[in-house]
Amino acid sequence: MSESLFGLRKRLAALAAARATLAREGDDDLAAPVVVVDHAAGHVEDQPGTVPDGMRVAAGWAWRLLVLGALVYYVGQILGGLSEVTIPLVVALLLTAAFWPLKDSLVRAGLGRGLAAGLCLLALALLVLGILFLVSVQITAQWTQLSNSAISSFNQLIGWLKQGPFHITNSQIDTWLTQLSNWLRNSEGKIAGYATAFGTQLSHFFAGMALALFAMFYFLYEGPKLARASSILIPRRSRHRILEAAGHGWVALVAYVRAAVIVAAVDGLGALIGAFAVGSTTWLAIGALTFLTAFVPLVGALFAGTVATAVVFVTLGPVRAIIMLAVFVAVMEIEGHVMQPFLLGRAVSLHPLAVLYGIAVGVIVGGFIGALFTVPLMAFTNAFARALAASRQAPATPARPVAIEARPPSGPPDDDKNSNPDLA
Repeated sequence: MSESLFGLRKRLAALAAARATLAREGDDDLAAPVVVVDHAAGHVEDQPGTVPDGMRVAAGWAWRLLVLGALVYYVGQILGGLSEVTIPLVVALLLTAAFWPLKDSLVRAGLGRGLAAGLCLLALALLVLGILFLVSVQITAQWTQLSNSAISSFNQLIGWLKQGPFHITNSQIDTWLTQLSNWLRNSEGKIAGYATAFGTQLSHFFAGMALALFAMFYFLYEGPKLARASSILIPRRSRHRILEAAGHGWVALVAYVRAAVIVAAVDGLGALIGAFAVGSTTWLAIGALTFLTAFVPLVGALFAGTVATAVVFVTLGPVRAIIMLAVFVAVMEIEGHVMQPFLLGRAVSLHPLAVLYGIAVGVIVGGFIGALFTVPLMAFTNAFARALAASRQAPATPARPVAIEARPPSGPPDDDKNSNPDLA
């Protein structure tokens, strides 16, 4: 103990001598007191009234998160109020990502960008109209048979309710039918209001689709030019890194849409084959419905399977409905355990749990539209954030020295010229 005190005294004496020497040399910075911390003495407790560092860091994170949350909330409110414009814009971005490889192939083949964008737009229109035409033709041709099958299934259901374990009588069924007819009669105003609202929403849908197709053409035609024009809103010192990260996000979005189209096509083909195998006359409509709804991961196939099973149950009976249900279970298993991990997982590097919870949040916030747009937004954001973080961690490239050669003037200065530049 005495040896350690002796050593400490020697160090303090040496520090005092060094300070006195520097003070004699005129160093003014030594006016502040010298604090000697003995690290072997243990932890130095905070002074009374000071806030711990952990609490200070937590408070800093808290108010920043509150500000960001308020910003996201109010931006979402503004975009929700402009949904008739923002939703078609996002749809146009997704359609552009789907047809971007085709447009690049046409441009490499020698076509102009405008002609390539027009051909992509024509291909999309032919695809959608072709699916709708085939489905409508099949349903129209089988309408009489579908109506008879539905009436027969309803009669079978009534007979089962009468003779089954519930032992429902004719008077009870008549009472229920009377109550249903009275409710419909008393709700004519509400039903008319719902029909009017549906017509309004249908008109908004077609107007939004026209806007989306118009925007899609210009995104395909001059997308990079529009991106550079929008980059003026980004600070100049961060513009290059953000644009480069956005490029990575766009590549991930294109890969996601391409993988989603493949997954939807496989789901629709499996449902179509299953419906045709059980003898359903609406096999093409079931396949088209499954293809369209499969763009919502995990949830779309479940919805299409429910509708298809109900249709088969009404038209063909419970046995074939169970077979149809088994087909959709197999389709969902292939999608969840094969297609999603190998295609979507590689395309966007998102865990299935993140996809599931993202869809749940999207449904809560925006309903079906939110579920449709959540995973593409997550794919873009994930790739964007990864690229931005990688650019920050990359070592900065040192600037190359620039040699400037100083040359003497070629002749004596011209004294006759006015030295005022404004008058020269």
